[in-house]
Amino acid sequence: MNQISGQDLYQMFLYGASFIKRKRKLLNDINVFPVPDGDTGNNLSMTLQTIVTESIVSPSFHATLSSISDAALVGARGNSGMIFAQFINGLRLASKGQTQVSVDEFASMAIESVSHTYHALSNPVEGTILTVLKNWAQSFKDHCSAVDAIDTCFIEAFHQAKVALDETKNQLDILKKRNVIDSGALGFVTFLEGINSYLNQEPLEDQTVEDIIIEHDHSDDEVGDYRYCTEGLIKHNHLHEDEILKALNMYGDSLIVAVGASMFRIHIHTNEPAKVFQTLRFFGEIISQKVDDMTLDISMRNSKKDTVIVTDSIADIDPSFLLINDVAVIPINVMIENVSYLDKVTINNDTLFELIASGIEYPTTATPSVAAVHDMFNKLFGFYEHVLVMTVSSQLSATHAIIMKEAQSFKDEGKDIVVIDSLTNSAAEGLLLKHAVELLHEKQPIEDIKQVLDEEKERTEILVCLETFKYATLSGRLPKAVGNIGMALGIRPIMSIDRQGKGAAFGFALSQKGITKKIVKRIKRDMEKSGIHRYALVHCLNDSLVKTYEALFTHIIGFKPEYIAEVSAATAIHSGIGSVAIAYIKEKR
Repeated sequence: MNQISGQDLYQMFLYGASFIKRKRKLLNDINVFPVPDGDTGNNLSMTLQTIVTESIVSPSFHATLSSISDAALVGARGNSGMIFAQFINGLRLASKGQTQVSVDEFASMAIESVSHTYHALSNPVEGTILTVLKNWAQSFKDHCSAVDAIDTCFIEAFHQAKVALDETKNQLDILKKRNVIDSGALGFVTFLEGINSYLNQEPLEDQTVEDIIIEHDHSDDEVGDYRYCTEGLIKHNHLHEDEILKALNMYGDSLIVAVGASMFRIHIHTNEPAKVFQTLRFFGEIISQKVDDMTLDISMRNSKKDTVIVTDSIADIDPSFLLINDVAVIPINVMIENVSYLDKVTINNDTLFELIASGIEYPTTATPSVAAVHDMFNKLFGFYEHVLVMTVSSQLSATHAIIMKEAQSFKDEGKDIVVIDSLTNSAAEGLLLKHAVELLHEKQPIEDIKQVLDEEKERTEILVCLETFKYATLSGRLPKAVGNIGMALGIRPIMSIDRQGKGAAFGFALSQKGITKKIVKRIKRDMEKSGIHRYALVHCLNDSLVKTYEALFTHIIGFKPEYIAEVSAATAIHSGIGSVAIAYIKEKR
């Protein structure tokens, strides 16, 4: 073969994707750079899988490559997946519309694309997939000057890529320390091996993947300075990588920007995903968001426990408590002008109300996608034998139903998963969650924990004081007629959750002082009747009032709250700025 057509190019990717999929676990196992989160195999496999399933094959090399490039931007995952996608995009830019490509033309495209890929990174690091890409492209260029056969050039360049791969463990300190080659680089060499299999006309089902014996030590796992691996896909018009790199560079490291014909994808390790997406809004329409908690993933991978607790982001509790105790959180989606943000991850209350003030449509909430819930459970069962899930009230959100349905599919596969409907939300859900963690520390089986919490949730209360009917009315939580009358009269409501898990009005007042008086009266009554076992306070951008409540209820109840936290953005849509809530669990009668 001395020309590459569109059909040939697609087959190369199809074979390469298959080879990577079969080495997925090994790529995960040796993943230590840029962080040892063990997902390079998953990310590369998902990136290639999207390419082979979403690309449109044409006889034209350029048309097929353009389709592959678009699919790569949509499906790119992780550091290596992003670099791979940018390399493909560089090939697209260099292909200049050819219907078929010769050996010499492909070699020039590869060299140009490597330069394009380096330029897309804020801090290119040698001893990684970048180095192997560069050495492979140069070797291909060197060999193509002597021969016209594409298969010969690919085989010769493949051997040079393997040499460069082996050298990665001597180029990067962390790889030398762990005595391991770079995982992303191995992924690219594995992809090349698949291409060789296609050029050798080997049947796809009969292909064999060369075994590589790797000695490595995964001790001393560290995530580095940044917690969240953050990715976004944005629709744009005529942007250049430099503009986006400059805007995002302040938020973290491992920044990669891959710009396609009409979309760009970013990858960054950051502690501020919400600020990243707040910035990205100014560059175009946000199509998708993905955030992985690398610190939590590493902690879970190294956990000695056999059980994990999961909740949704409606449960309001101290975030540090969740991290310390390896609690996994499924974010609710917050929809703002057709953009889906991840509650408590890519949106916070400051950003929420800034967007509300400037937006045309009032935000709404949406359940987590089935895929997101499935992926969460699938990942957790890779680390744990038992999964206990606590959800927001099934009467307030369809989140519970989606989680129950996915949990049943895992049960049908023989997995041990238990789901608890908290019949409440916010801090009340958080208090139940905290008790579940405590019971788990006492080595209680998850069925016993469920039994305890099913009884305890009957004794759980939450009282939410709103500054106005405005937000509950705009969100649809209250009928417009009721809300408008309340706002006209200047009434401040107190909301609660009834025993069936539905929202209910507890009382009204004309002032904050009046609201507080009614809440104090209710709590004193419950203390006299049964006593209060534990309580917590939450608020929406109202530090002053929540501190007043902390002092007040510490005096009345006799001890400090278990925690004070901010409400989720998904809850704040309904409660509004200034809202404060107290949740508590009564003693057994």
